[in-house]
Amino acid sequence: MELLKSIPRRPPGLTPAELASRLEGLGYAVDVRTVQRDLNNLSALFPLLADESAKPYRWSWADGSELDVPGIELGDAVSLKLMEAFLRPLLPASIVSALAPRFELAGRKLAELAGSNAAARWLDKVHVALPALGLQPPIIGEGVLEQVQAALFADRQLLMDYRSAASGGETRPLRVHPLALVQRGAVSYLVATIGDYQDPRLLALHRMDSVRRTEESSRVPQDFSLEAFVASGALEFGDGATPVIRLQAWVHPDLARHLQETPMSADMKLTPTPEEDGFTLRATVRDTWQLRWWLLSQGAQIVVRSPAALRRGLRECLREALAGYEE
Repeated sequence: MELLKSIPRRPPGLTPAELASRLEGLGYAVDVRTVQRDLNNLSALFPLLADESAKPYRWSWADGSELDVPGIELGDAVSLKLMEAFLRPLLPASIVSALAPRFELAGRKLAELAGSNAAARWLDKVHVALPALGLQPPIIGEGVLEQVQAALFADRQLLMDYRSAASGGETRPLRVHPLALVQRGAVSYLVATIGDYQDPRLLALHRMDSVRRTEESSRVPQDFSLEAFVASGALEFGDGATPVIRLQAWVHPDLARHLQETPMSADMKLTPTPEEDGFTLRATVRDTWQLRWWLLSQGAQIVVRSPAALRRGLRECLREALAGYEE
């Protein structure tokens, strides 16, 4: 199968030595004589042409012939299994289910070749680890994703019952104009406008009930851009108009080393402050809940100095947390 896929669609074609080199690059250790013998055998079953005007002969597919070889290439199999390892914790079960046949085909391909091909054993030497706590993806109701995708694809409105995070489990009916689907961690969101409002909102798919696509055309705000919406900080639990702040903080040397490798902004600067046994951090960031959660998660490794409002908010949050641990 790999040899058939390596043969060019049209002349001048490739020589057996060139085809053997391609196969070697895919992890198959074959000599030129073996490839020549296989080409002769395959030419009796497939419309292959050998240009005999010069030696060595150059092989190609006959004009107008189509190659439809079932299966999956080794490189694709490795890539798919790596994708599965990374995506399975992040995607809803319905999406993983749709991809399952390809994942299974890739697994069978690698298992069959593991004994003879070093490339097929690559997955035994690499691992994908998520940088955050491995939360399980929320359960999306049956048929919800399909209705949302269909409405988004056809530019149609959606009717649904929606449970907001602050509703205490109660639902309210919504007429929604879909704009985009986004994946944030383990949660899938629909970017949409609601009713007659023009400002885009994030609606979590796992909070949707009784979703039904209508035949009424959806309305897209004239100035809407998914790229601009994401850049505005909306996916960081902002409201699409999240303010940009100039963060200044004291940072412990251990955290400073981490931030030097993975800066939190393009203009971030760390200045050593030996008298304080640490560094002064300055960075331009958006004041989002995600930023506050990250700052709180660092504990004593970071102390915010400005802006004053952010410092006060973090101080109150830490006081409340400490109160919960007091005997």
